[in-house]
Amino acid sequence: MRHPILLGLLALVLGAAGQAGDVTAGARIVVHGTATGALPCMACHGVGLRGNAAIGASALAGLPVATTLAALDAIATGRVGHNYVMKNNAAALTPAERRAVADYLATLKPGG
Repeated sequence: MRHPILLGLLALVLGAAGQAGDVTAGARIVVHGTATGALPCMACHGVGLRGNAAIGASALAGLPVATTLAALDAIATGRVGHNYVMKNNAAALTPAERRAVADYLATLKPGG
């Protein structure tokens, strides 16, 4: 009877660790970019990820995970957007990296 409880606790701990790893990886991408060519998100969207109206870079802080994932997928495939830098950045991210960025952005407080 104790084994199901232990397995449940182990699943919770491993699940939390997986999420933390994704958020940490997302933060790293936002600040440093990737070795495969994605630039840091902060380069255009700003340190607080509040956006940059002067260049048309939208605010990213606090976006829901699903919103960010849908946007990155659509931009990477060319279904939306016309900014070639953003298209190249989105395309350079693997699905796991896109998810990590989305998870991280969702943890941020909108507006800074």
